[in-house]
Amino acid sequence: MIKRMPGSWGPALNRLRLRRAYRAASTRLHRDAGVGAKRFLFIFSDTGGGHRASAQAVKDEMLRLYGAGVSVDMIDLFVELDRWPFDRFPNWYPSCVGLNGIPWGVGFHLSDGKRLVGALSRLVWPYTRSALCDFLQRYRADTIVSFHPIPNHTLLMALRHLGWQMPLATVTLDLVTAHAGWFVSGADLYMVPTEAAKARALRCGLPDARVIVTGMPTRRSFLLAIDLPRQEARRQLGLPQEIPVVLIVGGGEGMGPLAQVVRAIGRCRPHAHIVVITGRNRTLHTELARMNLPVSLQIEGFVSNMEVWMRAASILVTKAGPNTLAEAFVAGLPLVLYAALPGQEEGNVQHVVENGAGYWAPLPRQAARAVMHLLNEQHACRLMESRSRALARPFATEQIARSLWDLADTPASPVQELVMRESSVSVLN
Repeated sequence: MIKRMPGSWGPALNRLRLRRAYRAASTRLHRDAGVGAKRFLFIFSDTGGGHRASAQAVKDEMLRLYGAGVSVDMIDLFVELDRWPFDRFPNWYPSCVGLNGIPWGVGFHLSDGKRLVGALSRLVWPYTRSALCDFLQRYRADTIVSFHPIPNHTLLMALRHLGWQMPLATVTLDLVTAHAGWFVSGADLYMVPTEAAKARALRCGLPDARVIVTGMPTRRSFLLAIDLPRQEARRQLGLPQEIPVVLIVGGGEGMGPLAQVVRAIGRCRPHAHIVVITGRNRTLHTELARMNLPVSLQIEGFVSNMEVWMRAASILVTKAGPNTLAEAFVAGLPLVLYAALPGQEEGNVQHVVENGAGYWAPLPRQAARAVMHLLNEQHACRLMESRSRALARPFATEQIARSLWDLADTPASPVQELVMRESSVSVLN
């Protein structure tokens, strides 16, 4: 007889009960939502901060534009499916992008092909079919919007399996080097951030009429901050007014060789105030706090007002993440790029450098030299500011939101008709 160790199964059972209770509550809440509202299901995953941030930006914009006329469920699909290994993807992401991004790059290139995406999706379909169909029935929607490249082919298979003629849109979050997973055939609308991404979509065989260039979605606060004077932004943040501010970031998780870059810049003794935002990376925050550098250095953790920090900055030092770059373009910041994920972000570097919006400096000493050059050459810095601003699409989020609203203006799907019938029965009873 096997004896269970006290408390060994308790946490697992509690998690299972909580998941079931959450799903039941979600189903009830979704069924009780206003019948007249257009219902959208936004699918993302926390494999990096950009997917959630982009989905949230579009959701907020739709609520701003359409108020009670719209209902949006925003769901981390991999976690919600509760199928190994997919539900582990968010936890594995930091390890995948470690080791200079080599594991990530290998996975990107090995899976980046239209036929490969289809073959891999068909391979996992028998394993995920019941969970995915149950998920779609639980979160009834008029339109599905994917903010992630992995699940799109299987989503289309699930819709066909259910017999639903429901619109599916994808919002591509790879700025230039877009993975083939974004461009599986069968979706109704593909929104991409750049002309280069659209060219990739067309090479994947998509019809031109269904692919529109919108730009990357960013929070509306970045648009509103365009007119915020630099002096006022610095006053709000308590930053010095009389010297340049160099802002160093590594995304929401503070990734990349950020500590080495800060050390290299500090040792150059720039006549500037250095601000490092470490995001949720507490280890990095502690490491930087222990540094003794001959420079004015300020270390911040996760911040929710990045638009103000960018407006206060003179130069941005960052990895080549698409969301940060899109925000920097809106803020009109000259860029020094110190890292890029293989595959996915390589095109971002080319996009910035070829358009004269920044420098590629993959070694800490190169990043330091680039910062010192921009601090000492004001003309070059101002020129990069204007070229960075020229790449901005500040109204991208609004365009995406309006395009999704228009997409939902289609004849009622079986899901819509079912919801309407249920609601009518409820009213009669």
